[in-house]
Amino acid sequence: MGMETDVWSVTLGSDADFYVTTVAPTGAGSLTLAATTPGINGYGYKVSQTSASGDNTSVNFVITGTTVGGEIVSETLAGADGSGGAATVYSTNYFSSVTSITVSAATTGNITIGYGGDLAIPRVRIRDWYYIGTGSAGSLTVTNNGETVPRLKIMTPGVADAYSLTLSGHGILVGQSATGYAVVTTSNVTSYTLTLG
Repeated sequence: MGMETDVWSVTLGSDADFYVTTVAPTGAGSLTLAATTPGINGYGYKVSQTSASGDNTSVNFVITGTTVGGEIVSETLAGADGSGGAATVYSTNYFSSVTSITVSAATTGNITIGYGGDLAIPRVRIRDWYYIGTGSAGSLTVTNNGETVPRLKIMTPGVADAYSLTLSGHGILVGQSATGYAVVTTSNVTSYTLTLG
């Protein structure tokens, strides 16, 4: 009899000041990290940078860490323009952990750095899916990085209610691409939880 793998769950989330809490850097240098890893088993999100009240588009934030898929990278993110009110920009990479963030210059006003947007999951099998729909029809889609055809797409009814789906057999394997991750996107879904393993 074969050994069963552990199963675990992840719920879509976001946290605007997860990595760096409210601060107004007075010059270039490293920022103090409040936390480094938003979840377990290698899932993650894009890093978000929020400017509360100033234009920080000329300020660069260098994010170093591990991507979902296991690559160690450094990405330069131009700051957000919060001159018309709080504004947020996002990294290109999906990070499963961050080891350092540096700023190239003083910022205008307070900034925070966190995570958000779509969820990225590593090479894993999707076993179950629980979601809450809005009053409009929508979808839940999982697509491997570098691919255009989804590995899983569920159309959701136009009813504001909770639904669950158990996938047959061993579930659906995602994240088989060279960089080893898949992105979960939604339309008209309030929240969801995936059971993976």
